[in-house]
Amino acid sequence: MRLTAIPMLFAALAVSLPAVAAKPSFNCAKATHEAEQMVCKDPELAQLDRNLAEIYSGLLKRKTGAERKQLKAGQNSWVKTRNECWKAKDPHACVQREYQTRIDQLYNWR
Repeated sequence: MRLTAIPMLFAALAVSLPAVAAKPSFNCAKATHEAEQMVCKDPELAQLDRNLAEIYSGLLKRKTGAERKQLKAGQNSWVKTRNECWKAKDPHACVQREYQTRIDQLYNWR
């Protein structure tokens, strides 16, 4: 590889990194709800989604029986609440707040 190609390679990588970082934990091609579409378009919300998914999956692996069932029910309820944010005066702020609230709740499960 010639030395002039190295800076071009780094530039190409730098341009592609923000696109990778903006991906949420779910497949955006299958996003059907307004809240999911908002998460797909916003790097900050996508990061919150990845953080939540990591915490949730870690907890799910460590819980069994009734606790596991309760955790799943709580997550399903949270998704419904998050999806209602389209009705809010500021849907973005609502989605962000719901993610932060759920992350806090899951930390308390530990």
